[in-house]
Amino acid sequence: MFEQIKDWWESISQREQQLTFISAVILFIAFIYFIVWQPLANNLAASELQLKNAQQNLEWVKVNANKVISAGVVNQNVGKRQTLSQLINSSAKRNQINITRIQSRNDTVDVWINQIEFNQFIDWITSLQNQHQVKINSADLSQDKVQGLVKVNRLTLSY
Repeated sequence: MFEQIKDWWESISQREQQLTFISAVILFIAFIYFIVWQPLANNLAASELQLKNAQQNLEWVKVNANKVISAGVVNQNVGKRQTLSQLINSSAKRNQINITRIQSRNDTVDVWINQIEFNQFIDWITSLQNQHQVKINSADLSQDKVQGLVKVNRLTLSY
């Protein structure tokens, strides 16, 4: 095949060779532009826009932090109307979590869960902390045989 191309190249005139060479260079430059340069430039512009949006969000949070903190104090008083056991039971049912055992002691509650998806457990605990100011005193978790699942041997929670 290389021989055929070489024979063809030698059979065309010098002017056609120059035209072919210039066309090949232009095609190569167009290829580099459309396949390499333009996608990189577009990704850079999108990344800069995301950065700008993130910076605007950060500024908004800085400006409104006191409002958010004061709103959290109001919600803290609302959340304490339920006992901690009631709160844990209701939030577990909302999040479709099957609590194996729950035991109240003084101002704390101990919780046992046989099997729960780790991310679901983290989301549940995070919502308890953020929305109801529940604190984790101690946690004893073990990895389940099924990947992604954990067993909560004992979770001690309090206000």
